[in-house]
Amino acid sequence: MDKIVWLSALTYFLLIALLIFSYYISKGLSRMIVSFIGIAALVLLTWTLIDNKIMDYQDANIGLGLVFFLVWIIAIFMFLFALIMLFRSKRQG
Repeated sequence: MDKIVWLSALTYFLLIALLIFSYYISKGLSRMIVSFIGIAALVLLTWTLIDNKIMDYQDANIGLGLVFFLVWIIAIFMFLFALIMLFRSKRQG
């Protein structure tokens, strides 16, 4: 399989897992913010992958690399947010 397919599948799996984990740990406004950011990252990645497949550029696609970089940064921040919320909920109850 193509390298981009594996990277895309791994990214989708990671983002969806972090989105579900963060959704169930957080409450109130933070739940809506995390959900919006996670869904926006998934939509951005999907849009870029579809555009890459339709256009099929022959040169290096810098935009695709930047989107993957941005989505992985978002995933790291979602993971850190989930850990903070988990520790906070363990401390309170």
